[in-house]
Amino acid sequence: MLELLQRGRSASNGSYYIHPGDLKWWLYYPPLEGDFWQQIYLWDSPERTGKLLGWALLSPDWVGFDVYVQPELMGTLQAAEMYIWAEEQAIRIARGSNKPTIFVLWILHDDAVLGEHFRRRGYRLRRGYVHLTRTLDDTLPLPRLAPGFAVRSCLGEEEVVQRARAQYGAFGSTASFERYHERFTNFLRSPVYEPELDIVAVAGDGQIGAFCIVWTDTLNRVGLFEPVGTHPEFQRRGLGRAVLLEGLRRLQDRGMKSAIVSTIEDNLAAIRLYEAVGFQVVNRLGTYEKDV
Repeated sequence: MLELLQRGRSASNGSYYIHPGDLKWWLYYPPLEGDFWQQIYLWDSPERTGKLLGWALLSPDWVGFDVYVQPELMGTLQAAEMYIWAEEQAIRIARGSNKPTIFVLWILHDDAVLGEHFRRRGYRLRRGYVHLTRTLDDTLPLPRLAPGFAVRSCLGEEEVVQRARAQYGAFGSTASFERYHERFTNFLRSPVYEPELDIVAVAGDGQIGAFCIVWTDTLNRVGLFEPVGTHPEFQRRGLGRAVLLEGLRRLQDRGMKSAIVSTIEDNLAAIRLYEAVGFQVVNRLGTYEKDV
């Protein structure tokens, strides 16, 4: 599945393929409501053992689906059949749980193939994301920290409570902190977690004010920021900018040539923060929805 995403990103065929780090984050830090591992479906190639033609991931909670196909299949009848199959499963889930709408995300606004496919099948384009990128070929400025703060790698399970609490506050979670803490502990124990790529801004008393995780794609040499956040009690102190700059530096050290990040299209504060460290908006990723 990861190799398919990397091939898709290399092909630049007009369709957006999520970064491999996105998939790792989704699968090892899944929503509190469910487990994505039980909702993965694969299309095997009958000619080549071990090669995937495509894969789908369903989200039963909000009834969304993602489908990614080998780049050379985009626009073919075979690819359309995969999208239609995933849509049918999403409709079945929605009707079984009395949900009125299904969703598909991460579709470029100028993707002629998928845009036409979803419009033809009765979808509407709704609020989505902006996609930003930044080159890593230049010299990065040094972060300026508020007195008493330091930027470093997360210590892992040793400070899981502080790390979970920072993210819990930054994203305004409505779940109990106990469940959130358990979820984050499981992620820290997962095979995809690298403490040196989990960057935190820490106060003298050990509280974590801001954080980001960076992911690498060694084939395309592109780094991803996901997630990024600052706890409300620590905003406007430059901590978000500091962890972003440190993340960019660490991506440079690992041989990445560019970095990407996405955020909700009307999140002006986040967009300004990313632009302040050199990111630029390059395109928009829409959410298509369909009443069922």
